[in-house]
Amino acid sequence: VVEEHIYDRVEQQMSGLTRGFLAPIFFVSVGFHLDFTSIAAVPGFVVILTLLALASKLIGSGVPALWAGFSRRESLLVGVGMSGRGAVELIIAGVALEAGLFMQPDPPGAIVESLFSAIVIMAIVTTVATPIALRLLWRR
Repeated sequence: VVEEHIYDRVEQQMSGLTRGFLAPIFFVSVGFHLDFTSIAAVPGFVVILTLLALASKLIGSGVPALWAGFSRRESLLVGVGMSGRGAVELIIAGVALEAGLFMQPDPPGAIVESLFSAIVIMAIVTTVATPIALRLLWRR
């Protein structure tokens, strides 16, 4: 079909522009707003947020995989594999930041002040931990 060929050509050209130029600019702009002192300000919150993110992705994708007939090991691999989708969190956090959803209340609270950075740190940790965990699980 001619339309399918045109779509594939346009998609290929646009994905090069998006992945090679626009995506790096977006991730750098998110990084400019990152404040690593939030780890020191609310370390427990950052750890709990990261653990909840991992657990929710394990449950949210691992359990349906189990229901679909995958073995427990395969379901665990699916759940762990989905934990590395940190780009989605960064996009949502970036949109929320631009919309002003991270504006501090009066008086500001430590968690609210650190929320954006905590989300970015959680996304980085889950993205980096996923291939390591998959490699360890795949060896078993």
